[in-house]
Amino acid sequence: MSKTQQEHIAHITAINITMKKITLIILLFFCFQRISAQTDTLYLLIENPIFGQSSEGQIGTGFAIKSKDKKFLTNYYRFKIENLKGIKKSGELDYISLKDLRKVIDTTNINYINVSKIGLNKQWWELHDELSSKKTIYLVEKINDSFNSQTGVYSFKYYILPMRYTGTRKNVIPTDLSSDGK
Repeated sequence: MSKTQQEHIAHITAINITMKKITLIILLFFCFQRISAQTDTLYLLIENPIFGQSSEGQIGTGFAIKSKDKKFLTNYYRFKIENLKGIKKSGELDYISLKDLRKVIDTTNINYINVSKIGLNKQWWELHDELSSKKTIYLVEKINDSFNSQTGVYSFKYYILPMRYTGTRKNVIPTDLSSDGK
């Protein structure tokens, strides 16, 4: 092999190594961009949430905001409660109940936002984009804990449930058809 052939091979090898480095840098950039495109955690307080349950056991909830578009009554923002436990021995999916999934939380340690404020001064697609960009979303649920008969006042506990935003629909009116609302 001549000296020019060896130089040519060395040059091609150097180009291949450089291309691999550039490709790796580009891949790392896209991975970082994808990770950083989703923002932090959202704690969302939905007053008296209505839960729906599929026949398999998956639970959903959401909230409706009056539509600013005159063609529609509401914009409904849907969520799935992350309650998948695993797979049963029978091969069916196993889900955790709401009661077992709820975790008590001290609301002084978190920044939560109420549904009435999250959609304030936003078009439906802006709220959709905001909810879609969150890495983690928790439903903050306020539940009566006990009633003080002397003062006539309820004490409340706050619970969180992990959920995933699944999209927006038009003209959905949430209706609770369950006997106890939970």
